[in-house]
Amino acid sequence: MKIIELLEDIDRAFLIGIGGGGDVVSTLIVGKFFRLFDVECVHGGVVWERITRDPKPGPRAIEEIKNCDRINDCLAWIDESCRIDGLKPIVAQVSEFLGNKVVGVDITKGELGVRRSIEDFVESYGIDVVVGVDAGGDSLARGKEENLCSPLADSIMLSALSEFKSVLAVVGFGSDGELSRKEIEFYLSEIAEEGGLLGVSLLMKDDADELLKFVKNVYTEASLIPILAGTGFKGKRNVWGRREIEISILNALTFYVDLGVLVELTPLPKAVKGTKSVFEANEKLHELGLKTELDFEMEWCERNIREDRVP
Repeated sequence: MKIIELLEDIDRAFLIGIGGGGDVVSTLIVGKFFRLFDVECVHGGVVWERITRDPKPGPRAIEEIKNCDRINDCLAWIDESCRIDGLKPIVAQVSEFLGNKVVGVDITKGELGVRRSIEDFVESYGIDVVVGVDAGGDSLARGKEENLCSPLADSIMLSALSEFKSVLAVVGFGSDGELSRKEIEFYLSEIAEEGGLLGVSLLMKDDADELLKFVKNVYTEASLIPILAGTGFKGKRNVWGRREIEISILNALTFYVDLGVLVELTPLPKAVKGTKSVFEANEKLHELGLKTELDFEMEWCERNIREDRVP
């Protein structure tokens, strides 16, 4: 099915930023396109602020979010008043921008908890399709990529969403600096060969200009770049101080993928299926030889604690 045919046939979509951090911002890009077809969009995202913003390593549980309105084990309504240890999470910033509550997703309870919670939400709120939104394209990874550094949240969410009528929206075409354009092109071509590429949309300049005013005050790189690209920006930009990427209008594209087809092509979501905690899921990826964003954050925290103790 083509993405346009899908959108013409549904009323309500649940858009989830699957990678934590600023991925929830990229749901705004997808929402702009969906609303052209009069689709009502419920926005949400994994609650995992980067360690340079939130000093506690790892994703946050619903129980740690002050002022949220709990929906079930792994989901909660978030508004602009919500805080985590005094920090306003990006999901709360998106809620303020939209003027509506958004859904915070807690992955601390593993793939099984997320899957059951989303199933409950889909049934209770009349959701026609769930869209996992990935800023950058690292969700397409197979695990052998040289610069892959954040496979954990994506793997849990892809695995959970594969049980539903789900689509993956890849926003930004390499804007996170983890997969190269060549790798992303190869994987998308492979998905297309299997009949899993549903379509492409472009963030137009007027929408990009509006979003840019908001995102300049949000702690994100991967979701900023497609918005910059949509305004016509072209050139090079350093991503999180790790690597330099080339930006062009290609970064303003969103590719829509049949999530079931993708999951059949990559071992990562299969590895974390049925896990009951984020730490169990992390160990499953270790068995594949992968180092994750949780590992990096725990190491960063331990390193800084040691340095603080040095006289």
